[in-house]
Amino acid sequence: MGKPGIRIARGMIYWYQLRLLLRINYKKSVLVLAGESEELDDCCILHLGDFMRRKHVDGAIIIYASDREIRVNRENGMERIRKYRISKYRMRLLYDAYCFYKFYDNIVFTYTDTPEDNLLGRYLRETKVNTEDAACLALYHLRRVPKRETVQEKQICMTRNSVK
Repeated sequence: MGKPGIRIARGMIYWYQLRLLLRINYKKSVLVLAGESEELDDCCILHLGDFMRRKHVDGAIIIYASDREIRVNRENGMERIRKYRISKYRMRLLYDAYCFYKFYDNIVFTYTDTPEDNLLGRYLRETKVNTEDAACLALYHLRRVPKRETVQEKQICMTRNSVK
């Protein structure tokens, strides 16, 4: 087994540890914020409730590795959200294992430029696709972008109603 195989095995072992630690089952969705695009991460947090309704789950776990504070709006069915911080190295192990074997249906990674053949970052930079469309249609696979206020207006509401 070469280095990539060892990384994949470590990622799978770490996934099983996370499942036990965070009690991840098919009644929860997992959002992994890679931190490559903060605007995309914010849109994913904003529409997490829509993703939860689409997948018919009761709760969600946000896994992040950045130093910035993650704020979650506690309205529209997003009361049962847990945040968990991991290292960038472990996040990459988890992503490598997921790329090799899709071990969970309700998980979303927000990588835009990793791996090198990932086209999401290129589409966001070179086309007129905005981050909200990318979050809803490409990452969450929602049928449409939900009608609501603009992301900036929603973020203002999020800072007022959020729990740290």
